[in-house]
Amino acid sequence: PEEMLPKNLTCAELADIFSSAFPDGSDKMCYDAVIEFHYECCEFETSTIQCEQAVHSSLLGDDSDYSVDVEPLPLNQEQLDASVQISYYALTNIDVVAGTAELFLGIEMTWNDERLRWDPKEFGGCFHTQFRASIDPELTNIWVPPFDLVNRETSLQDLPEAYGTVTSVGDVVWNRFGSVKALCFFDGLEKFPYDELTCSFTFTSTSAYPRINYSLLGNLTFFGTSEHEIRKYQEFAVVPEKSSIELEGNFIVTTFTFKRASRYYNLKIVIPTIFFTILTFGTFLLDQRVGERLGFGVSVLLVIVAQAILTSDILPVTEERLWINVLTQGSQYFSIIAVAESLLVAYLHYIKVDPIVGKEGISSRERNDEEQASLVEDNPEEAPHEEKDSESTNDKESLLSRINNFHWTVEKIQVLDFWCFILFPSFYGLFLIILFTSLRNF
Repeated sequence: PEEMLPKNLTCAELADIFSSAFPDGSDKMCYDAVIEFHYECCEFETSTIQCEQAVHSSLLGDDSDYSVDVEPLPLNQEQLDASVQISYYALTNIDVVAGTAELFLGIEMTWNDERLRWDPKEFGGCFHTQFRASIDPELTNIWVPPFDLVNRETSLQDLPEAYGTVTSVGDVVWNRFGSVKALCFFDGLEKFPYDELTCSFTFTSTSAYPRINYSLLGNLTFFGTSEHEIRKYQEFAVVPEKSSIELEGNFIVTTFTFKRASRYYNLKIVIPTIFFTILTFGTFLLDQRVGERLGFGVSVLLVIVAQAILTSDILPVTEERLWINVLTQGSQYFSIIAVAESLLVAYLHYIKVDPIVGKEGISSRERNDEEQASLVEDNPEEAPHEEKDSESTNDKESLLSRINNFHWTVEKIQVLDFWCFILFPSFYGLFLIILFTSLRNF
């Protein structure tokens, strides 16, 4: 109607145009002006407060037979149409261990209740008014759809009370805002800390015999997600382009995707774990005669174990394989093997090589050989028997005994350390390459 009128009209000129358009002298032209021009060009004898009070008394007074427990089904229809609009405002909390997500949402519902219609001309020109609306029958003046969250930790009944706006044709708009907490399966947790978690909020009727046909009023709306509105210093942030809302039968499934701030975990877990594991390989560069070699390896291993304990506190206990667990456990195994190699070298050095030299400059092994030779010279008759016994013993030696009797020297132990220093970092680097390249398909 506004496009058909001349520009820059005064209210008086506009009233003259409407008067000429309705020669019967009815009030319809004034009510049309109210609807199209927002009360700017009409003056009523009855105030808005008096009009709305009269509407309340007429619709819900003592003489009214209105019931908040009965659905306002249209004549000859078995279902009532109700539209739902869900808006996202902020992420309140995500608890991965408990498996819950709490969001601040706006839930707008619209439906038509024929029992709440009135003629504005009979009450002084008010076209809409407000009524108390609540799922609790003790707190509501009008009927509201039995609509709630299926996988709820907290119910929609816990939302703050909000009035419903009713128009003269019976259309009801009920808009509520508040925190909604749901139980989530958190798909995508396997890639922690580079994961994008998804959580579905499923809404439907709570009635045993639902007679409400729910439909979507529009797409999922996001507020506070622009760069200047986003809440900073949070672990998670919503990803609007990967979030969706769908109507599945009589269920409204709203799926939100949240991206984790992985930088914190890189600095606190991933990089330190890799660094300390590589540092463990430094034990291969230390000579066994340096007494701190074994202590150094064990200390670094304890740091890696502490990192794993820190990680376990922020993850749920599950049989599913997590990327971060593979990293920490694999790093632990490499460190344990490195420490075990240091133990082996200590055993070979002090038991097999026996480098402890006495004051005379003769090692204990050489001293034992000289003592044995002197005993043979003092008892020449027993020597042949001892030689026979030694031959029979050598025949019975197993492969393990031969390996155990292998003659280790300091040079051979140094060669073992050298190859361990080459192989361990190489295999660990290969392990990291495979782990990071498989992250996308983990």
